[in-house]
Amino acid sequence: MIILVGGAPGVGKSIVAYQLARELALLRLIDLDILRDVLRMQSREKDDPILFRNALNAWELHGDFSPKTVLDGFDAHIRPLTGIAFRLVDSYLSTGKSAIFHGAALVPGQMARYHQRGVLSVVLAARSEAAYRNRFIDKHRMRTGRDPAEVRIKAGWILHQNIVAEAEACGLQVVDAESPADAVNALMRRISS
Repeated sequence: MIILVGGAPGVGKSIVAYQLARELALLRLIDLDILRDVLRMQSREKDDPILFRNALNAWELHGDFSPKTVLDGFDAHIRPLTGIAFRLVDSYLSTGKSAIFHGAALVPGQMARYHQRGVLSVVLAARSEAAYRNRFIDKHRMRTGRDPAEVRIKAGWILHQNIVAEAEACGLQVVDAESPADAVNALMRRISS
């Protein structure tokens, strides 16, 4: 069984993936954001500045803040990660290994290819901008002990809307549960059916 959990930064991909792995007793839980860290170890910021940004601030290399620069920055940032991520998924599929993959590099257009091959591909979403904002702030506070910059929240919401729209256009399941536990329950019902 292969499960792909995608979505915008801060929407709860990691929490849902970890809880789902525990429910399914799957040992292989692959955080694709680690790929960026590995690539960073093999490069220098002056040679590849987009790699040393993250999904929420890569827009800064594309001009002033706008939906276009946020989306352009995100695309540039995840492009190398997406290729590696899906090659890894392919290797698991070809060997018959089970795993849950999660991370922003799982873009809906690519996920749809795997959905057609029987892979459970899901994009997590927030029910509203306020729900997204609350999740994002809570996650950021948990990690750093402080509130995120407003521009990061705005960038995240722009990415969220774009990713959800792309997922819906591709026919992927979008789970907009109130909490990570609700999302896991929804996915477990889907797996059992």
